[in-house]
Amino acid sequence: MAPREEVEFKTVDGVVLRGHLFRAQSRGPGVVMSPGFNATTDMLGLPTTAAAFQAAGITALVYDPRGVGLSDGEPRNDINPWMQVEDMSDAVTFLLSHGSVDRRQGVGVWGMSLGGTVALAAAALDPRARWAIAVSPATEPTHNMAKMRQVLAQAARDRESRIKGNAPYMVPMLDSRGENPAGFDPGLERASVVRILGAQRDKKDGGGDDLLRASLAPHHVNRTTIGTYRHMLTWDSRHLWKLMTQPVLFAVAQHDDLIGTDRQVAHFKALPCPKRLHVADGATHMDLLDNASHGLVNEAQVLFVRDALAGRVGVSPSPSLGLHASSPH
Repeated sequence: MAPREEVEFKTVDGVVLRGHLFRAQSRGPGVVMSPGFNATTDMLGLPTTAAAFQAAGITALVYDPRGVGLSDGEPRNDINPWMQVEDMSDAVTFLLSHGSVDRRQGVGVWGMSLGGTVALAAAALDPRARWAIAVSPATEPTHNMAKMRQVLAQAARDRESRIKGNAPYMVPMLDSRGENPAGFDPGLERASVVRILGAQRDKKDGGGDDLLRASLAPHHVNRTTIGTYRHMLTWDSRHLWKLMTQPVLFAVAQHDDLIGTDRQVAHFKALPCPKRLHVADGATHMDLLDNASHGLVNEAQVLFVRDALAGRVGVSPSPSLGLHASSPH
């Protein structure tokens, strides 16, 4: 299989987004993939998932959101989900025009955690998306409101400062205890937080940290703007889901203690479109695509795309994949 290729494309407002194209051997369908909150393309199993699509004849575009990783955009690490929805439509435009994609088969959208709800909103607003896959979608992000009031006061002062020409104020996404300064739950379990923060240490003791950083998150930065949390408080795209007519796959972890597996399933049941649910046995929110059984999840995703293209979503697939199907409403 061909290796991944470095690509870039522009958004409507001229921002250059960068990522990798996993080109399938033959022209066929494509999928646009977006990572989670302040995450980059090399984190949390995205490369292996993209490679699984590629091996199945589905060209995958994985890109860093604006202001994150290798993509342009200012302020840096200013996470605005509504802008990410708009940018995903521009990623669809790029992939539809690529020579490896057959427009008749079209392009789907994919996202993990926060990216999962971004993908659902993008599909609701952009009928060109043939299907949507939401992996551990952050359907109900949680906040510590006592902390959030302090953060909002600081964000207001930051806006005053930026009007005077100063740089935006940055805060750690996660501190050394794995906690977010605003009490926002970005979708990271504590054990994974420790691994990622370890990967982000500056070079101090030789090559060990550098090797860990390179293997986990080479372009990830453990900070966001303080204004990010104003954006996150306004983020709730569930009112858009009623517009969806495309097939949707929810791939959720059996033990998602962050968003809550039961809550994700409840939102899945409320979707008014053709849909399918995959519950990954033993998985958590963070390791769904990066544990010993991630191959089953990727197998389920590939099968879903094939069935979506053939109009078969809602028909029960092989029970050996652990899938639960639901007929269109």
